[in-house]
Amino acid sequence: MRRSTPNPEPDHDACGVGFVARLGSAGSREVIERALTALGRLEHRGGVDSDGLSGDGAGLLTPIPKGFFRARARDAGIELPEKFGLGMVFLPPGTKEEARAAVSSFAIEAGLRCLGWRDVPVDPSVLGPRAAATQPVIEQCFFAGTEESSDIERLLFLLRKRVEARGVARTYFCSLSSQTVVYKGLLAPLQLRAFYPDLDATEFEAPFAVFHQRYSTNTQPTWTLAQPFRFLGHNGEINTIGANRRWMRAREESVRRELRLPAWFHALEEGMSDSASFDNALELQLQRGQSLAAAMLCMVPPAWETDRRMSQRLREYLESEARVQEPWDGPAALVFCDGRMVGAKLDRNGLRPLRYTLTANGLVIAGSEAGLADLDGDEVIERQRLGPGEMLLVDPAASTIYRGGEVANLLPPCASNGPARNPAVKRLEPATVFHSLGRAEPKRLAAALGWTDDQFRLVFQPLGTEGKEATWSMGDDAAPAFLSSMRRPFGISASSVSRR
Repeated sequence: MRRSTPNPEPDHDACGVGFVARLGSAGSREVIERALTALGRLEHRGGVDSDGLSGDGAGLLTPIPKGFFRARARDAGIELPEKFGLGMVFLPPGTKEEARAAVSSFAIEAGLRCLGWRDVPVDPSVLGPRAAATQPVIEQCFFAGTEESSDIERLLFLLRKRVEARGVARTYFCSLSSQTVVYKGLLAPLQLRAFYPDLDATEFEAPFAVFHQRYSTNTQPTWTLAQPFRFLGHNGEINTIGANRRWMRAREESVRRELRLPAWFHALEEGMSDSASFDNALELQLQRGQSLAAAMLCMVPPAWETDRRMSQRLREYLESEARVQEPWDGPAALVFCDGRMVGAKLDRNGLRPLRYTLTANGLVIAGSEAGLADLDGDEVIERQRLGPGEMLLVDPAASTIYRGGEVANLLPPCASNGPARNPAVKRLEPATVFHSLGRAEPKRLAAALGWTDDQFRLVFQPLGTEGKEATWSMGDDAAPAFLSSMRRPFGISASSVSRR
């Protein structure tokens, strides 16, 4: 066997994920310390390689501690401007210089200047044999826009996509942003701090941190598949991933036109996990101008159709988005951020645990289980768990928490464009004659529309008398309408009958 788990109980065979945030804080060392402690307490949720030391992957996602990186860049002879981009990159060991040169060249194409490179301090002695054998070269690169008014976050996105499409093979950006940085690897949780001395520096501070311990199920553990990704950490599976990826590829051309991107642009990275594909899709939503709350709601919607407690504003948004965005369905627990806000969400089934605690002094801790933080002396004022489809959002800078229906307040006014307000949606009223005939003589109406008695009995009667779809299945040997010279009865297709 390749792997074993410290605890064989099935309820532990899932990733561990969570975040720590401090309301009103511009950044504190306490947040990083608590996040690393919480990550260590999720170690039982990950797998271990047969070598006994190589973990499935662990990592930390935080806003960029700018004071720390200005000092480290200065040590490397790099003077950073007020607004700069930071890349945390895995480079292929054999072609490091070639990969570096390609990144610098693509930066010029993207409207950026590469200010220089920093070798990230690491301690390979803590790695297991498998992790050490596959360790990439880990470096950081710094960028500035060529114009003061440039949207540097957008330019960094385009740079990374260029590298993915045309760069040296196995060049992978853990993060490339002016807002966030990711430290991750093929590590066990307790190895993360030891492997990356940066995380142990007192100046490394943040207002919040997302942490993740991976339990690899559908893919082999690798350095690149460790989480968090650039925007989120995920526990569970995306069971609709095949259809989601096909829809993303089908929409690529329209996305290229909307964002004015060339033919080399691809929405999804190749050879990645379901969680990584979700991260790619979330990034596209943000690049298209969606807020973090709106993007997560349309990608992972709650079961809203029959929820009478839901606000009209949220209902209209979800109904409108359902026409243009298919759901990425779980079971899934997601922790995510955009550099300013951090949040947690369950999919509509709610089959993964997410609990959160709020203290009187503004500490917010959310995670896969209880006991992630010691709160001795802290007054706990709220302790809850997320239910199916629910979301929790925290804005540390504004000292604000959004729970449940309050998330609707974060939706833009233009998002409220449901059927009643959307001119593209038309309500069709049934013809009066068919309406009256259908009530009085339903079989006569069915015959007029080309339905047989068997079709009426097996399809329409369950709909009318029981309020449900037919559950029988005898197949349908009728030719598809586009191949047949015979007129197809209204409202029936091969798939609608034979799929059951």
